[in-house]
Amino acid sequence: MAYKITHVSRAQEIRFPTQAAAEHYADRLGGGLDKWQVREAGAETPGAVSIAEPANRG
Repeated sequence: MAYKITHVSRAQEIRFPTQAAAEHYADRLGGGLDKWQVREAGAETPGAVSIAEPANRG
């Protein structure tokens, strides 16, 4: 299962083949695990809101 890390203060996402690889990059090369959110690649971004289009009532 693929994982991705998203930087908490920049618009940056990086995809990895495993959770261990994602956490290793964030911790060792990305400035610390506290600066990144690690989640499954298909997971919705926390706080994202889905807005449905209004029905056409014409």
